[in-house]
Amino acid sequence: MLRPFVLAIIAILCTAVPGRAAIVQRDLDQVGVTPPPQAKLPLDLRLQGEDGTSKPLRSWLGATPAVLVLADYTCKTLCGPVISIASDALARSGLRPAKDFRLIVVGLDPKDTAADAARMKRAQVGSSGEMSEASAFLRGDADTVGALSRALGFSSVYDRARDQFAHPAAAFVITSDGRVARALPGLALDPTTIRLAIIDAGNGVVGTLTDHIRLLCYGYDPASGTYTVAIGRLLAASGGVTIAALILLIGLLLRREHAARSETNARRLPTHAQTPTTE
Repeated sequence: MLRPFVLAIIAILCTAVPGRAAIVQRDLDQVGVTPPPQAKLPLDLRLQGEDGTSKPLRSWLGATPAVLVLADYTCKTLCGPVISIASDALARSGLRPAKDFRLIVVGLDPKDTAADAARMKRAQVGSSGEMSEASAFLRGDADTVGALSRALGFSSVYDRARDQFAHPAAAFVITSDGRVARALPGLALDPTTIRLAIIDAGNGVVGTLTDHIRLLCYGYDPASGTYTVAIGRLLAASGGVTIAALILLIGLLLRREHAARSETNARRLPTHAQTPTTE
């Protein structure tokens, strides 16, 4: 009676193992972040907001430093967590949303719609509050996204078989005049680091290349179907807890079934009337 349940659990555990993707290692060798010296964004690029409003990038940036993330709005792996981590770090930085910083997310996939962008924003930032108001989830055509990526030194590879991008998990701190001040690992953002980076950007201070090299240690490797370094440890820990919980659940259910069978068998045993003995 319990076997179908056990088989279902085993199936879930098996499907949880990531499979191989269509791209290969030589494709991944192209993936990375290396902002050119004195990198500056093309501020005339026109990008659309979640509501379809089209404005040049300089208008979206405004007069404050910004944290910029390139993401795939329909991504099922790292994009959502990177945006969520950035949003949370900014919210806990002690800086004022919209007054001290803005969060700018630009979609990597030109096929993504305004609804996709809005859905990602609701899921990772929220639909109301100061952080939501200080955040813009933008879209552009292939040429626009390409120009922005080149300016950032951001290289990605499109996997047509899975309709997803292999790309670095990165966040960029941008000065109000569009210069790249810092490049940070998107999965290791913390309130103190991002606060200092934004303050430096506000003062026109630009970081060094050492900030960029660490980006290559983070991310999802779709060619081998594995996660690298930091996120690998996180997933290994959470996966171990999940498997342990499932094993415990199966054990409890097996024990319950055994007890139920024992009780049923006991009820089926013939009862013998006891007759009193006389001397």
